Amino acid sequence: MNIIARGLAFLQYLVSLSQRTAWDWRRCPHCGSTTTCKWGHYTRQPWFLTGRCEVPVQRHRCHACRKTYSEQSAVLIRGSWYAREVHRSAIDHWQHMGTSLRRTAEVLRSWLGHQERWLAWRPLDCENGAHCYLAASTVHRWLDGAGKTAQAGVDGQLAGIAHTQAVGTDGLWTKLKGQAQRVVLLVVDSVSGLIYPPVVAKGEGSAGPWQRLFARAKQAGLDVDALRGVTSDGAPGLFAYLRRSLAWVQHQRCVWHLWRKPGL
Repeated sequence: MNIIARGLAFLQYLVSLSQRTAWDWRRCPHCGSTTTCKWGHYTRQPWFLTGRCEVPVQRHRCHACRKTYSEQSAVLIRGSWYAREVHRSAIDHWQHMGTSLRRTAEVLRSWLGHQERWLAWRPLDCENGAHCYLAASTVHRWLDGAGKTAQAGVDGQLAGIAHTQAVGTDGLWTKLKGQAQRVVLLVVDSVSGLIYPPVVAKGEGSAGPWQRLFARAKQAGLDVDALRGVTSDGAPGLFAYLRRSLAWVQHQRCVWHLWRKPGL
């Protein structure tokens, strides 16, 4: 099962869990018996994106196997003070925005508890009673757990997924110790944003460093033969490499780089 099928299966699981009726919860998850009864309840107080809420959780007891179980929710995560939406927004914020764990926790903490930076956004508001204590270490634990889950399912996660036909390339210049300058060359999937392994070179004016970059990307899984488009700046070395080795690929100049040079 590839990564897309796993995502769809997980989404379907959440949908089916949210659509379960009171009769469905009467069936014991341990033995399958329906001779069950309600066995008290307890209250959880998780944080949602809209604030902290009280959520009652019904418990049941099975007469056949004499085991107890609790009703599950698609929006809650067992053992967590934060709802599923907070977990997902924290991971997405850290990955998509490119911020640090501390800033991710600070923004979400301000949003959930209407505190800290929220009072800078809305200075006429007052702090509410509940105070959120989301920390960077908590976000790190969520990311670590998501990474371990993804690493456990690496085998077959790209099976049957079509390769991209458009990539973007660029170079980042940096100054090293001893006034030495190097450029980090990158090739990025224009659709998914996947960054292939970079290459460090002395310059980007020749075709050699670009050839090494695409060779390394090919080793990492890029189907160079299926490539149809490359977007980049005006690096002459890339032009030379494309004409020599990837003549069938259409090259497009990056609009952002053209805007930086209005004389072109």
